[in-house]
Amino acid sequence: MPIHSVASLVDDIATNNIILAAFGFATVISLKAWAGGRKCTWERDWAGKMILIVAPPTPSILALLDHLLHLPSPPQILYLPPYASPLPAELLTILHTIRLGITSPLAQLHCEGLPPTPSAVREFTAKWAATPQGTTGEGGRRVDAIVLGAGWEVESSLKKPVEGGWTTHQFHFHLITSLLPHLLRVPAERNIRIISLVSPTWSAALPALNGQAKVGSTVQLTGLRSLNTMLVMRHFQLVLDTLASAVYAKSRPTDVPTGEDEEVKDRGKKRDETLRSNLMAISVVMPWARSEVVRGAVEADVSMFRWILYILLYPLLWIITPSSSRVIQSVLFALSAPVRYGPLDVSPKPARSTQEGEAPPAEDPDEDPRRSAVGGGDVVRDCAVITVPPVLCDPALARATYEDLEQQVEKGVKAQPKK
Repeated sequence: MPIHSVASLVDDIATNNIILAAFGFATVISLKAWAGGRKCTWERDWAGKMILIVAPPTPSILALLDHLLHLPSPPQILYLPPYASPLPAELLTILHTIRLGITSPLAQLHCEGLPPTPSAVREFTAKWAATPQGTTGEGGRRVDAIVLGAGWEVESSLKKPVEGGWTTHQFHFHLITSLLPHLLRVPAERNIRIISLVSPTWSAALPALNGQAKVGSTVQLTGLRSLNTMLVMRHFQLVLDTLASAVYAKSRPTDVPTGEDEEVKDRGKKRDETLRSNLMAISVVMPWARSEVVRGAVEADVSMFRWILYILLYPLLWIITPSSSRVIQSVLFALSAPVRYGPLDVSPKPARSTQEGEAPPAEDPDEDPRRSAVGGGDVVRDCAVITVPPVLCDPALARATYEDLEQQVEKGVKAQPKK
């Protein structure tokens, strides 16, 4: 009967129009699949592992929570939204709905409010360190990944910062540095991935970073903050590697020649660059998500006209922008891809020899060094490690950005009295 009904409806339509409609439908589906980007193909055994997700409850973050909890070997998740207790009833309802869909007894979702203030970070760190004796292992409370999921959204120009609170970058820096003494106690055979999400508008702010242009829009302002995040994470990885080199070198002494040659002495004082930290700072460039990026970029909340325009363009945006399940694929890649301990080698490899008359082997995407592993200090986009512009590789600029943020956090912590 359904086939008969459809046939009766299209009976009067010309064949050329049906072919044109079918071609248009196939084009839309192909464009939607292409806009979704690559899909993460790596899987990791998360059973018994803990992930901290520090982010507001945006559609992408909720999709990430739901996806991780439905993995074959799901992790335990501690979700820290930027709200004070008691949490909003709407958020509790959403989280309870996610819990109802969990089928594995290994999956656990815990939620605790963490406002972006110095006092809240201090209280959380104190509770994290206060564990009953005998309930934790050698490295204290277990944590295998920390996702800093705020700051990549393009916010409306009408939104005002919270008085007396941290900015997103100050909050993240204070939280990570407060947890760092506990993270450094983790055994060397375990790696912890600190993942910071970056806005796709970062490239729009490159001229402003070079001093060639001024920041004049919310898109450029968000992009500039994302560039600062990438610089801070790059220098933070250098700090982590330096600490690891100082610790590991004690257990692996080397004979340093003695003498009056200053060059030999300086060579002995340099850190061993082959020793890398098991703490990995990774930046993930997010796609152009509809709710988090496009809506703020078009200033849909500023006026009724822009809101109506956003609604009218939404069908087109649905086609050319990825869904929430595709937005999180790069985050899943950063969480699940194998660890690369050496530098990224993208030099062309010699072609495999084949016998005469034999077809050349198909290329395996997992053999691509950009998609086969992830290392500390990498920038990930579309499930692959990318090469950033030279200005983002400047160690002096990265250090200056890191130290400036460090000074801001120190002033904020000292300005707020302890309770």
